[in-house]
Amino acid sequence: MTRKARRRLHPIAIMAGLGKELKNMVVPLLVIMAAGSRHGFSWTDILVPLAALIYTLVMGVLSWLRFTYEWDDTCLVVEEGVFVRKKRSIPLERIHGISVTEGIWQRMAGVVQVHIETAGDALGEAEVTLRAISREEARRLQRCVEQAKHKAESASHPEPLANRPHPVLFTLSMKEVWVASLTSGGALGVVAALCAFLSQFSDFIPYEALVRDIQSTWNGHGRWYIALLILSILLAAYGVAIVQNMIRYASFVVRKQEDTIVIARGWLERKAVSVPVDRVQGVVIHENWLRRFFGYASVSIIHAGGALDGGPSGEVVLCPLVKKHRIVPIVQACLPEYRLDVPFCPLPQRAKSRYMLRPLYWLTIPVGVAAYMERPWGAGLLFVLPLALWIGARRYQAAGWALSSKQLSLRNGWFRRTTAHLLKRHVQSLEIATTWWQRKKQLVTISASVMPVGTRSRVVDVDEEDAASIYRWLQGEKGDQT
Repeated sequence: MTRKARRRLHPIAIMAGLGKELKNMVVPLLVIMAAGSRHGFSWTDILVPLAALIYTLVMGVLSWLRFTYEWDDTCLVVEEGVFVRKKRSIPLERIHGISVTEGIWQRMAGVVQVHIETAGDALGEAEVTLRAISREEARRLQRCVEQAKHKAESASHPEPLANRPHPVLFTLSMKEVWVASLTSGGALGVVAALCAFLSQFSDFIPYEALVRDIQSTWNGHGRWYIALLILSILLAAYGVAIVQNMIRYASFVVRKQEDTIVIARGWLERKAVSVPVDRVQGVVIHENWLRRFFGYASVSIIHAGGALDGGPSGEVVLCPLVKKHRIVPIVQACLPEYRLDVPFCPLPQRAKSRYMLRPLYWLTIPVGVAAYMERPWGAGLLFVLPLALWIGARRYQAAGWALSSKQLSLRNGWFRRTTAHLLKRHVQSLEIATTWWQRKKQLVTISASVMPVGTRSRVVDVDEEDAASIYRWLQGEKGDQT
């Protein structure tokens, strides 16, 4: 295959780039205009925003003109830069992740946006982003990458990669998308984002006066109105979170293409993420209390790279919502090395009291003060304390660990139970820590981390001897365990 002629992106890439830049500029420009108009409107107040807008438009066009790309069966070559010209040549076998996105601008022109990630890029940042290329060209690039990796590994297949069937391993129905959106939560994240946005206008919103009004309303026995307002805000945020998740997880499909897991999702913005199996560092199962009640869970894979699907860096959602009995066959089809049906070892009985008392350390004083200030009805808040003891006992029952010859599994939490399955060769470090109170009961906290840096799983109050056996296992001194 000969190298293709150097080419530019589709012109819609100009609008896509400008849309992103203008989105980042909206809040600063509004603040500048509002600050300038505090002492009366003047035409000079819009000079800076207008100059910034013109500069962004010109740079957007020039960046598009100066961006070119080409590839053959061995490498991808990209040249870009307006004032400083930069040329990058990326061997196709070094490409570890490709995600294909169809945003609003791309859909208007019938093209897609391609993010390409290699081993050497920064976490959460794509090595190369092709903002607007045709769907067929994106598919050809993916096939070239698969063929290059296939040749590099000296593997042989009886038929061409492009003609091999790729069965669907997992999909979400519209009912499951709705259930996943209802049970995912996210309302607090929406409230936090709203607070962060409003904080940009702290100089113009009279927060002090608002706080005084809330205090006077509270003292005037209007606390029920305030509680109703807070509840309304939380319900509205919950509704926004539901809509966001439905848009994100619509048409969710998982396929296995040779040694690559392909995850496609999205409604307004279609996205396809390719994760090579050899870049998977672990499997994580999340179960919040509501999903667990109905027998559901979500599954993510720890990926040694950036945030390919827009989530946390290094984590890719494999199954947003799935019945627990289906998890094992789905993961086995995608990642045959992992064993998810392992028996867990419970924590020692002497750790139970620590789990039960731990919530009381930070609950007792605020609950006691609130019960005293709102007496006599505030005494009902004291029922929170035995509830905290019960939740602590449930957390103790849920926590545990499992060890086999090739895999370490750690489980913790109750409201949001998390189970991490890590292969021995992917564990970067194992930390054993202990406090003075833990030493008295011969307990420790174990933490295991994999790539990317910061991806860590832990279990509190493990028996010292069990932690020592896990440490020996990692060091290779422990024989095969089943």
